[in-house]
Amino acid sequence: MAKKYWSQRKGLTAKYSFFSLIIAIKSVFNDFENRDYFQEYYGYYCVDAGHVNGKAGIDISNFIFRKIRRQIKWPLEFDIFDEDTLFDIIELLHDTISFPLEGYFHEYAGCGYHYSSFDTLKGQDEYRKEINEIIADYESGYILNSECIIQHLLTPGLNELTMAKIPSETGEKSKIDKKIEWAVAKYRDRHSTLLDRKEAIRELADVLEYLKYTLKDNMFCCELGEKIYDK
Repeated sequence: MAKKYWSQRKGLTAKYSFFSLIIAIKSVFNDFENRDYFQEYYGYYCVDAGHVNGKAGIDISNFIFRKIRRQIKWPLEFDIFDEDTLFDIIELLHDTISFPLEGYFHEYAGCGYHYSSFDTLKGQDEYRKEINEIIADYESGYILNSECIIQHLLTPGLNELTMAKIPSETGEKSKIDKKIEWAVAKYRDRHSTLLDRKEAIRELADVLEYLKYTLKDNMFCCELGEKIYDK
């Protein structure tokens, strides 16, 4: 998690509004673009060769349309995005970012670096870190996971439940695991409503209630249950 500075720790600063979220995400994109993290997919301009295509091809706007089914102009105009479009773009940029490894510096007219090899995982890791510091503080909190899916952040009690191991002696471990997976997926779905998340919490609470009466050592589920019931 990102470090919380003085005013944030004191609760003196507000969460991101959508307007400020746009500004922050645009800043992240510009930073990575200026460091050539998008050359592999979106190419670059050379004073000698003109535009050199990347994996997205010559028509980047059409590439974006094929991926997210939205008509988006390239270069990106963040200021006109609604929330769903912005989140689509965040996920798409995760899929198309990579750390530039090997290349050369074209000195003529200060053209810049032209890269030929890239490290996708390193680029994605760095991108997620920057994005997650921002979207964790937007509305109820979101996270971009390693599978390039934006989800709701889990509350502390729910997060601990997902980390807990269900003892095999319950005899129904597989069934319980599936219930937990279903509830967590429903809760974390970016498009879930407040009612959806409440339903997911009720399902998890039912699991904890069952475990409380079937496990000999049930301290962990009682403690987690109290946290979840309090939400």
